[in-house]
Amino acid sequence: MIASPHELSPTRLHLGVRHLAAGVALLALTGAAVLAGDVPPAHAARVNATCANTTADAATIQTAINSSAAGDEIVIKGPCLINATISLTDDRTYRGDGAGTTLKQANGANLKAMLASAPWVANNTWVGSGVRVERLTLDGNSANNTGTSPLVLQTWDSRVYDIRVYNAPVDAILLTTVTANGTQITNTAVNNVLSDIYIEGAGGSGIHGYDPANLLTDTVIERSWIAGTGGSAVATDNAAGWQIRDLHLYEVTKNGIDANRCYNTGIHDNYIEDFGSQGTSGTTYYGIRCTVQDKAPSSISGNTINQFGTFPSTGTFVYIGLDGVNGGGTGFVSVTGNGVLGKGTTRETGLNYQKGSGTALTVASTGNVVTSVGTARTVGTGVTVSAGV
Repeated sequence: MIASPHELSPTRLHLGVRHLAAGVALLALTGAAVLAGDVPPAHAARVNATCANTTADAATIQTAINSSAAGDEIVIKGPCLINATISLTDDRTYRGDGAGTTLKQANGANLKAMLASAPWVANNTWVGSGVRVERLTLDGNSANNTGTSPLVLQTWDSRVYDIRVYNAPVDAILLTTVTANGTQITNTAVNNVLSDIYIEGAGGSGIHGYDPANLLTDTVIERSWIAGTGGSAVATDNAAGWQIRDLHLYEVTKNGIDANRCYNTGIHDNYIEDFGSQGTSGTTYYGIRCTVQDKAPSSISGNTINQFGTFPSTGTFVYIGLDGVNGGGTGFVSVTGNGVLGKGTTRETGLNYQKGSGTALTVASTGNVVTSVGTARTVGTGVTVSAGV
């Protein structure tokens, strides 16, 4: 057992001081030799990839990546014309060189991804890690391509920061546990952060977490703008441990935030306007939707959800909906301090709390402002609503 400092005798303390002094003296005498004999530590390198705006650009970027080492920064100088998926090796930073670094998909390339994690490209059953994507503009060129997500991540502990994604044929950014050929991974994809992103004009969702096997958790999406999506602005099959916050979502065809399997999930301080513009009869559109897991509580707070633009003539609209408890048991959610402004039609509900097939749902619902909707709040059978404690 290691003795605590209070148990050390004065003799042992003095011996420690003497040994330390001797070590310092030895270092002073031999310092020059030690320094001269040491091998200097390795340093991360900057690897430049300079595009020519031709169909050779994807190969140029990939060659730079393949020549790099762990910890290196690959700096892409654009504009670049992309006709092949660029495989992002682990433990590297991929950075644009200013506003001019736009990677545009070539006409008719029809790639599944423009940039993608190396394990996804190679159809490995594990995730990558340590990928950093920064200061890039990705143009999916949806007018001349189909089926492309400009950025695909099959990773854990990775970061996406300060990028712009335009004209994605399908999802702008796809987080996934399924590889390019449909193989399911066998480990987990967790602890990723996406922030300060601008997305406009995606044919699918702005940010999509595709996770049929319940392996994609604990993700942070923050401080971003998503507009003009053909699907939901943010959609995830597995919201467990996710934090979705400080987003501005607007002109959304379907749902603002569609979060399945909410479990220790936080959806906070988002501004959502003009969702559900698709307006299909018989379809319900949500500003924020959670299906809830039992036991661990989730929180929806400080969000504002409004309809300012042209309101669809058909469809049903729920501004905040708890759309059932998965797998039995009791779900727990706090819904506090949110603001809702509707169009004043009978097709609108401000807050809708349902347990679905679950045993029960307990909701702390307080401090919400709901105005200009047909029904302020709907509470289903088996749902207990209180102001909390």
